[in-house]
Amino acid sequence: MMRKLDSARPAGVRVAVAAFAAVALILCFTTTVLGAIAPEIPRRAVEPSTCPIVIAPAIAERTSCGRLIVPEDRRLPGGRTVAIDFVVVQAEKADTGREPLLFVMGGNGSSLKMLRRQSRLATHLSQHDTVIFVDHRGSTPWGRPDMSCPEYAEGLDAAVPGADPVKVAACRKHLEERLNVNLYGPYEAAEDLSDLRVALGISRWNVYGVSYGTTIAQRLLGIDSAGIGGIVLDGMSGIESNAFADSFLLDPLLDLIDECAASVICHSAFPSFEQQLGSVATELEQRPRRIGKEIVSNAEYLALIRYAMTDPDRRGRIPLAVARSASGDHRVWASLRLADEPQGSGGKDPAFTWPSSVCRDEHPRAKDPDRQTPARRVVPDAVRRGVRMVDGESWDWSIFCTRMGFERSAAETLVVPKSTVPALMLVGQLDLTTPKTWSDQVAQSMHDVRTVVFPKTTHFVLLRQLDCAAELMRSFYTDTKAPLDTRCVESLPKTDWAIDAAGKPRR
Repeated sequence: MMRKLDSARPAGVRVAVAAFAAVALILCFTTTVLGAIAPEIPRRAVEPSTCPIVIAPAIAERTSCGRLIVPEDRRLPGGRTVAIDFVVVQAEKADTGREPLLFVMGGNGSSLKMLRRQSRLATHLSQHDTVIFVDHRGSTPWGRPDMSCPEYAEGLDAAVPGADPVKVAACRKHLEERLNVNLYGPYEAAEDLSDLRVALGISRWNVYGVSYGTTIAQRLLGIDSAGIGGIVLDGMSGIESNAFADSFLLDPLLDLIDECAASVICHSAFPSFEQQLGSVATELEQRPRRIGKEIVSNAEYLALIRYAMTDPDRRGRIPLAVARSASGDHRVWASLRLADEPQGSGGKDPAFTWPSSVCRDEHPRAKDPDRQTPARRVVPDAVRRGVRMVDGESWDWSIFCTRMGFERSAAETLVVPKSTVPALMLVGQLDLTTPKTWSDQVAQSMHDVRTVVFPKTTHFVLLRQLDCAAELMRSFYTDTKAPLDTRCVESLPKTDWAIDAAGKPRR
């Protein structure tokens, strides 16, 4: 059963703190950083702790570091504990009455890694908000325990087709020697965040989650909604989301088709874009042909289009490429290819926190009837059969999950909360990692939600469009009921459509 914390400090939870620049954190947390502490919150245990990362000079004097100690398994009092590091950046000039902002990171869940890499983002957000950055359990080498193994510098390498089973087994052995691999997912991370709020004496905070952090934040809505003032979800990956469903692959393609249809320039030049795409895919499925050095079927043809859809420079050439292919000329389509297509995020991360979530929450239910979300409208069979995940999107989950010992999560940890907390969805138009269709699905379970789509923007909107997105967030948190001023979004560049033989772009 989903539990809600009362006002008392959770059993077995301790806060270990050490102030940056030798300031006593117990004083800092209870006065200048987080405001008045609720009188019913008991005195907290304090242990020495140091910042595990180098703090950027721009925010160093306003930054304090702490550590939360929680049970690994809340059902086993007196068992192993988990140490979770967090950083508090005080507002440079706090807005009156502003609640602190919890930053819930995606990827494998380390907000401190992000803080170390993207200090400009932290500096910007903390101009008016006190921001709390938290590492999720198991996500870092400085936390305890570390959900990584020496066999893999990139945890997902254990999930690639052809991964060495002996090496994977050694990795699993290393993990099981120090932790329960089935207690480091998004539900447990959300419980930790709820405990942190209470342990710090915060009556309510605002929440920002990005990517994998959004599924943690969504679970936090179910566990501790009373403690959340407003929530911003950037690149929604919800409990309902299913990367193995048709909608994940097909709805972004339909978004491109509909975007062209809504553009006077594109629709005038390519009024039959959708029909021509179906015809080309059908022909190549039946009779693959050599294009350059490659034998191209509907699968290879659509894979290159999927790559190009995420690129602001190539996206606008896709309708022209399809029109030319429909007449037998594939040169424009071939020109969409880059020498080296992007492969994932580009950074290595050894933690298994996000892969464990896929293995426990998503993959076991991928074919459940209630998770089979179809495309929002019918597409030609050759398109439906040909579209698939490209390199950097797909792994051998069936074998990997079994080898690593990940077990299906309990059903009660996957209950979709029916939330009345005001919510704002940020969507990147070019984001295929967490496509808009996922935000639309989650929005159905929210009573008060608004969605803003950022044109020509990829995954992690706040990072890509910092000034505009941060201002939207500030306005939203100030008054979650007020109309949003989206002029900065509307002023962003739109897709440039290539419509002639030279491929010259026009908007």
